[in-house]
Amino acid sequence: MLGIDVIIKTVSRILFPFILLIGAYIALYGHLSPGGAFPAGAIIASGFVLLIIAYTERDVEHTFTKHELIDIKSIAGILLIGLIISISHKSRVEFLSAQTALSLWSGGFTPFLNMVGGFMVATALVFIIYTLVRE
Repeated sequence: MLGIDVIIKTVSRILFPFILLIGAYIALYGHLSPGGAFPAGAIIASGFVLLIIAYTERDVEHTFTKHELIDIKSIAGILLIGLIISISHKSRVEFLSAQTALSLWSGGFTPFLNMVGGFMVATALVFIIYTLVRE
């Protein structure tokens, strides 16, 4: 007879890539539908929370250590600042003339901002979960 823990570990291992994929989809298409950086980051973080619940925190920490999470968040913050600075050099008229309604690239830099913001939110939430689990 299979134990419940084997079933939970197997299902969480199968669902984890799909949760990450859904989070990336929400970040990329957030300017066309409800969504964006925060919901995408929360979805991605929920995948890691699922792994933390199914496995032990030490097993999951072998995948991403706290230092790696801080590095990812720092790089995402620098990218976000760089994207915001590059956007400020473009005029809104150029953005509006280059955009096609209801296509992926219709948002200009918005999908990139959503992806970078999603990484920042996901790393912050996973870091919070790690801290809570250790307490």
